[in-house]
Amino acid sequence: MPIIWCAISAHGLGHAAQIIPVLNALGAVVDDVHVILRTTVPSSIFQENLKISWELQPVQQDIGCLQRGPLEIDIEGTWAAYQAFHKRWDERVSQESQAMLHAKVDLVISNISYLAIASAFHGQCSAVAIASLSWDQVLKPFLQPLRSEHQSIYEHIRQEYAKADCLIRLHPGIDMPAFSSVIDTGPSFPLAEVSFQDVRKILGIATADKLVLIAFGGIPLTALPLEQMEDCQGYHFLVGGISLKSSRGRIHAIEKITLPFKEIMKQADVVMTKPGYATITSAVHYGIPVVYVRRKNFADESSLVDYVHQYGRAVELTRDDFESGEWEKALHEVLTLPTPLELPPKPELEAAVDVLKDYL
Repeated sequence: MPIIWCAISAHGLGHAAQIIPVLNALGAVVDDVHVILRTTVPSSIFQENLKISWELQPVQQDIGCLQRGPLEIDIEGTWAAYQAFHKRWDERVSQESQAMLHAKVDLVISNISYLAIASAFHGQCSAVAIASLSWDQVLKPFLQPLRSEHQSIYEHIRQEYAKADCLIRLHPGIDMPAFSSVIDTGPSFPLAEVSFQDVRKILGIATADKLVLIAFGGIPLTALPLEQMEDCQGYHFLVGGISLKSSRGRIHAIEKITLPFKEIMKQADVVMTKPGYATITSAVHYGIPVVYVRRKNFADESSLVDYVHQYGRAVELTRDDFESGEWEKALHEVLTLPTPLELPPKPELEAAVDVLKDYL
C-alpha cells in the first residue's frame, strides 16, 4: 500500500480544496493509496470530498497569515507568529521527519508547508509541492527593511522550499522562484455532483428572485449589513458563519441546508466573495457571475482577478460599498454582463498525476 504524507496549510480552506482533487485523481490510477493528512483543516472537508483511504493527524504545518476577518491581514501579528513558529524549528523538523519514518511514507506532498518539505529532506524522503502560491511570496510585500528578523524568516522559507523535488503549479498560479523545478498544470478545485435537492425549494425562494451566495472562504466574516441586504428587492442571500438573531426574509443561513458547499454554490445565481482560488476557479467553471471585494495586499489576488475577468463575468465592489450594503448596482451589473467568448481552462490534472505516480 503506497503511503502519502500530505501536509496542508490551514489558512482558510482553499489549500485543502486544491489538493483533494489531485489526491482523488491519483487514487484513480494507483491502487490502494493511503493518505496521512497532516493539517488542522476540519475533517468534514475531507469527509465530503476525499474518495481514497485517509487518516487525519491534526498537527499545525505553517502559519499562513493571521487575519482580522477574511479581508484584512494582521501584519504585525503574522510576523510575531512566524517568529514563534521558527524558534522551535529544529525540534519541529525532527518530530515531523521521525513521524514520517515511523509511518513508512513513500512520498510527501505539500500545499504549501515548507516544514513538510524540510522534514522530508531531513529524512531523505521525496517531496513534491503542489500549489498556486507560496508563503515567501505572500510575505514579501510585508517585509520591513529595518526588521532583520523579517528578512531572516523570508530567506529561511525560501531555502526550505528549494529542497522540494519539484513544484506542481496550479493554474492560475503566481511566480514562485524559490523552487528550482516547476511543472504547470490546470486548475484544481472540487467538482460538484448533480444535486437532487433544490436549494430554492428548501428556502422557499420565488423563481424570479436571484440567489446570492456570500462566500468569503474559511475565515468567517465578522459582520454583514443585514438591514441593507433586506432592502435588496429581487435578491435572496445565503450566508455562513454569521449568527442571525432573528428570522429574516431575504437572508438565509447556509448551515440549514444539508448539502455539500460545492453543490450549494453550483445553484447560486451570483457569488459574492474575495478573490480566493477555489471560489474563483469554481465560479468560472460553472459560469456563475462573481462580485468580488479586493484585499489589495495578497499575493495571488491580481492573477485571480485577471482570470475571472478573462473567463467569467465579474464586477468589483469596493470595500466601503460592501460594508455599507451598497450592493444592488454591482449585482445588477454582473447579471447583465455578456458571457465571455473564451472558454476557461479545464481542471485537467494529468501532468500532476503523471509526476506523482512515478514516485509510487
